[in-house]
Amino acid sequence: MKLSRGRSILLKKKQKILPEMTKEQTLSSVKKPFWQKEYFLLAAVFILTIILYLPALNNGFTNWDDTWYVTENARIADASWQGLSWWFTNYYHGQYSPVGNVVTVLLFQIDGLNPFWYHLTSVLLHLINVLLVFTFIKRLSSNGIPAVFVALFFAIHPLQTESIAWVAAIKIPLYVMFTLVSLLLYLRYIDSGKWKYYFLAFIPFLLAFGSKEQSLAIVGSLFFIDYYKDRKVFSGRVLLEKLPWLVLGILMGLNSIAATDSFGIVTPATTFGFNEQLVLPSYAFITYLWKLIFPVGMTAIYPYPSETSGLSWYYYLCFALVLILIAVVITQWKKNKTLVFGIGFFVVNILLVLQIVPTRNIIIADRYVYLPMLGFFFILGSYYMKIFKRGAIARALMLMLLLIWVTGFSMHSFNRNRIWESPETLWTDVVEKQPDALIAWYDLAGWYAEQNRHEEAIEAYLEVLRINPTYYNGLYNVANSYYRLGEYRIATAFYKKALDVRPGSKSAAMNIFMALVAQERYDEARQVIQILEKRYPGDAAVEAKKAFLPENDATGDTSGQKLFSMAEKAFRDGDLPEAIELYSLAIEKLPDGYTLYYNRGNAYFILGEFDRAIEDYTAALELDESFADCWYNRGMAFYSLGDLESFCNDMKRSAQLGNVKAAEKVKKECD
Repeated sequence: MKLSRGRSILLKKKQKILPEMTKEQTLSSVKKPFWQKEYFLLAAVFILTIILYLPALNNGFTNWDDTWYVTENARIADASWQGLSWWFTNYYHGQYSPVGNVVTVLLFQIDGLNPFWYHLTSVLLHLINVLLVFTFIKRLSSNGIPAVFVALFFAIHPLQTESIAWVAAIKIPLYVMFTLVSLLLYLRYIDSGKWKYYFLAFIPFLLAFGSKEQSLAIVGSLFFIDYYKDRKVFSGRVLLEKLPWLVLGILMGLNSIAATDSFGIVTPATTFGFNEQLVLPSYAFITYLWKLIFPVGMTAIYPYPSETSGLSWYYYLCFALVLILIAVVITQWKKNKTLVFGIGFFVVNILLVLQIVPTRNIIIADRYVYLPMLGFFFILGSYYMKIFKRGAIARALMLMLLLIWVTGFSMHSFNRNRIWESPETLWTDVVEKQPDALIAWYDLAGWYAEQNRHEEAIEAYLEVLRINPTYYNGLYNVANSYYRLGEYRIATAFYKKALDVRPGSKSAAMNIFMALVAQERYDEARQVIQILEKRYPGDAAVEAKKAFLPENDATGDTSGQKLFSMAEKAFRDGDLPEAIELYSLAIEKLPDGYTLYYNRGNAYFILGEFDRAIEDYTAALELDESFADCWYNRGMAFYSLGDLESFCNDMKRSAQLGNVKAAEKVKKECD
């Protein structure tokens, strides 16, 4: 039977279309192997992340910010309503982070200062964030496999270890968790058009800000989400939607500035000129991008370049690269949403920490890239999948590259976690990579001194003085370590150098006196006392020091001084019970020697006998009310017993007498 011309043409068109439809239907009907499904891949990412961060659970606290944030923070013991609400109405250590601080309060209630719970919380927050990153990217791009790619590198990247393995950085995964929830609610609002999601997004935004001020970048992130979702970003409605976010962001920003100002750290950290300061943020920006690809030379401290030698050509090259990147964004604005969104998300989330106005002595920090890296890996994941689909050879090469990358990153992250095990492991790693980082040598020395490892402390303090020969704290503390080792002559020399740097240092002069007495150089000791009497007439501490001179020994001989020297040796050798017994015998000989009560109190404090320590500190203060360090130590003993009122009273008195550490405690915990 013949077909009409019209029916014949229609049949040919159907025959042409049907094979193509059948092919697509056939491809879609074929089930993927379970190991290619996105949720299986995500589960594998979870398992790998847990394995990588197991070493972090064995870490302790460090002496870098963990002290003021947790271990020496008296307020985390107070879980009452009054104690918890205090965080929301006060600044602490130049920061406003009430949500983060409340988390530490709750963790303290579990098992006090057991670091395991703090590290476990950080790891759990990171795992939650991995899931949120996957959900965010999948909802944004409507594609699960690239979302797994981004979640994978977010989870295992070595730059993330600082934010997870360091207790004081727990605020970072916390604020990122709330930030991602806020962004997801905003995406839900865009997709559904329901205003309830728009308003709900403000709740996690406020919680994110209460965790860390870097969350202010949410406002910029919303702009690029609108751009990626093809919204008219400059239309009246979309701009009006952002107005409440912008107002809140401005208010929160002003609050952050006030918090920083309350701690007195707004002054510039460098004295570079305008041109150099314009270039340095570009260097930081490019360095972050480079380390996302090749995370080599990682360290906790990245100091500014030397201001005396000027900036090398590389810094100016970074500035040029940033200008090129800006040009790329402008030219690709309407052509490549993935590229523009990725760059934009990275920029708005890293901008606040690029030290455009330098307030810290570090130019970059690994922890600052925790959230911004999403933008970078969003771009990378997109291009990776495009190349992956080009054929069998391309797939094989890309899988090999992925395997190398994941293996390398995983090994690096696993090992990097162990760097944060203790102050010693942390600062040893830093000084190996940044031998001129003064703060690293100083904190390493302080750790050794606290452990009575004074030989090693001296080596580290001498490195501090190599970097800055007139650094008072370095001179004073190396003298203390020499004194503890019984090297009184060398200690005297360094105390004198410290006094040259800070002529008004009463503590350095007092310690010179004690070092001379220990050497039985009484004539010189008397000269020091005479100078102190002229400088501080009627000072009780100066008068009390005279008890250590032979003519003032209650028994008329030098046995008191000898007992004191023996007690000091026992103390530095770590034999605290012996030291306490010798200090007690010395007190019988020298009942007006307030230093003996103070030192015995220190021994009791170390042994955890805080009531006895308070008794000795009180006896010392009855002999010398101007003894600032004694007020401070007694305050810390009260803190250890949970007596916050007495703690604050003693800290305030110590601060009035010039103790800087006490003044910091008052600012942080008592105002």
